[in-house]
Amino acid sequence: MHRRIARSIVGLLFFAVSISAADIEGIWVGQQPGRNGEVEDLAFRLKVTGSSITGNMFGDEFDLPISEGSLTGDQVRFIVTTNNYYNRVKTQFLYTGSIKDGVLELVRERLQAPEGKAGKGGPARQTLKLRRLN
Repeated sequence: MHRRIARSIVGLLFFAVSISAADIEGIWVGQQPGRNGEVEDLAFRLKVTGSSITGNMFGDEFDLPISEGSLTGDQVRFIVTTNNYYNRVKTQFLYTGSIKDGVLELVRERLQAPEGKAGKGGPARQTLKLRRLN
C-alpha cells in the first residue's frame, strides 16, 4: 500500500515537471530595443531536458546558441554570448524570467565585460515580452 502511494506521488511530481517544461518549450517571438531607437525582431527556440534548457536565439542578422540554461519551477535562466563582428569583443547577456498569462517575460542583463573591453550600448537591463509562435 505504501509503495503504491509513493509511486503515485513520484508519478505526479514527474507529471508536474513535464507540464512546466512543456510550457516553456517551443519558439517564442518578440522585439527588443536596438540601436538608434530602432526595434529589432528576435526569437528563441527553447528545448527542455529535465531541468536544463538548450536552444538558440535568432535575430535579424544572427543565430546564437543558448548556454547554461536552467528551469527551476517556473523560473527560466540562460546566457547568450555575442561576438562583435568588428572588434571581436564577446559580450554575455543573462536572461531570466517566467511565463505569465501565456507571455514569456524575460529580463536581459549585460554581464561584466572583460577588463579593458568596456562595451558601449544600450541600458544594462531590459525587459522583453515574447509570445509563443503557433
